[in-house]
Amino acid sequence: QVSQNELDWFHQDSETQMKKWQQEKKENRENFKALRATAKKHSDTIERYLKTIDDKEKQYNVCLNTFLETSNKFANEKGKLEELIKKSQGDSQKCEERAVKAEVSVLQTWKETESWKLQGTIAKAEGNLRMLKALM
Repeated sequence: QVSQNELDWFHQDSETQMKKWQQEKKENRENFKALRATAKKHSDTIERYLKTIDDKEKQYNVCLNTFLETSNKFANEKGKLEELIKKSQGDSQKCEERAVKAEVSVLQTWKETESWKLQGTIAKAEGNLRMLKALM
């Protein structure tokens, strides 16, 4: 009878232990499912982020290429404009020199003309003076 009681206690203990283990197993299974679901969510989130990063990188590369093309285009235009400015400055300087030469030429011609007029007036005056001396 003592053995039977001990056997019953042992049986009760093992059933209690078995129920406890089954409860732990059930809880562990639920935790595992929750962890698996969380891992899946994180994996999906990571994939979305990676896709977004790839899309943003493609957009960035398109913008960068557009910027570089535009920058090169403007740099070329700037070079051409600087070249035209230098050429225009040279042309302007040549025009100024020609204008100064033309002005000097006009002034020299005016001077010579006025000089001839004065010489003509002097010659008339000398002629008139000779006439007056001859008449006196």
